Amino acid sequence: MTRVAWITFAAPIRDPAGGLTSDVASLRYRVLAPARGLAEADWSHAIVANTGVDAAARDAAADADVLVFSKSVAVGNEAITERARTAGRRVIFDICDDHFGHPRLGAHYRRMAGLADQVVCNTPAMAEAAAPFAARPPVVIPDPYEGPGGAARFAPGARLKLLWFGHPSNLDSLQAELPGLIAFARARPLSLSVLTALTPRIVEVCAQVSAASQGALAMTAAPWSLPAQWSALAACDAVVIPSRATPGKRVKSANRMVEALWAGRPVAAQPMPAYAPFAAHTPVRPTLAEGLSDLLADPAAVPARIEAAQALIAADFAPRAIARQWASVLAARA
Repeated sequence: MTRVAWITFAAPIRDPAGGLTSDVASLRYRVLAPARGLAEADWSHAIVANTGVDAAARDAAADADVLVFSKSVAVGNEAITERARTAGRRVIFDICDDHFGHPRLGAHYRRMAGLADQVVCNTPAMAEAAAPFAARPPVVIPDPYEGPGGAARFAPGARLKLLWFGHPSNLDSLQAELPGLIAFARARPLSLSVLTALTPRIVEVCAQVSAASQGALAMTAAPWSLPAQWSALAACDAVVIPSRATPGKRVKSANRMVEALWAGRPVAAQPMPAYAPFAAHTPVRPTLAEGLSDLLADPAAVPARIEAAQALIAADFAPRAIARQWASVLAARA
C-alpha cells in the first residue's frame, strides 16, 4: 500500500453525506478529487493542513511514502521536504497559481520547485512558468469536473439568463465587461446572476448596474455554495467567464468552463490558454458581448456544440481519467 500525505493550506470539511469537501476550489480539485479517485486498497491518504494542525502531525506526514504539497504557503514545508527527501520519500509540488514572482511567496515557491522530485501543474501555461525553477520538466494534470452532467440545452426566452460564479477576487474581470453587457442588453435584455461570497459592495454594484441599464441588464447576487452552483447552472441559459490578460490569469485552469459545459450550458468566455481546446465548441471571444452574439446567431446549433464539448470533457477531464494521471506521478520513481 502506498501512503500519500496531501499537505495543503486549508483543512477540508465534512459534507452532509459524510464525505470531505471545501469551499476552496483548489482544495477540491487538486487534493480531494485525486484522493477520492485513488481510494482503492493500493492507496491510503492523509490530508494535512498547515493551519489548525500541530507540528507533530505535520512532521508525521513526512513518514508517508509520497508527500504532495498543494498550494503551499508555509515556509516550514521546505524543512519537511528536505527531511522527507533525506529519508527516501517522494515529494510532489503541485502548483495552480504563479507565485514565483510574489514578494512574499516567490522565494518559497522557487525553493519548493527545486527541492521536489516532481512538479505538477494545472495547465501547460502554469508548467511553462514553473519549468525554469523545477529540477525536471513539470507534469500537467488538469482539474477534473466535479458536478453532475446535464443535457445540452440552449433555448433562451426574450431575456437571456446569464450566470457568473467564482471567487470575489475574479470579479474585477466581470466589472470590466459590464459596460459592454449593458450596451448589449439594450438590444437583447439580459439577467445576470452572480454567485459568489457576498459583500455589501457586490450587492451595491448589482443595484447600480440594474439602475444604470434601466432594467435591461437585471443583475443580482447570491451566496455561493456547491449546491447553489449546480442549481444555478441548471437554471441559466448560458455562463459568462470574463478574464484579463495578466500573468496571474493566464495560468488558470478551465474548471469553470468544464463545469458549465458538463452541466449542458454554453459559455461565452474571453480568451485564456486553457480555453483553447473548447474554442471550437463554445465562443471564446475578445468580449463577452461578442460571445453572446455568437450564441444567438444560430441558437439551434448550440446544443450539438455543447455535446461535442462534453465528449471532450468525458475523455480528458473525467475524475477517473485525472486520478490515473495522478497515480502515474505518485507511483513514479526518480
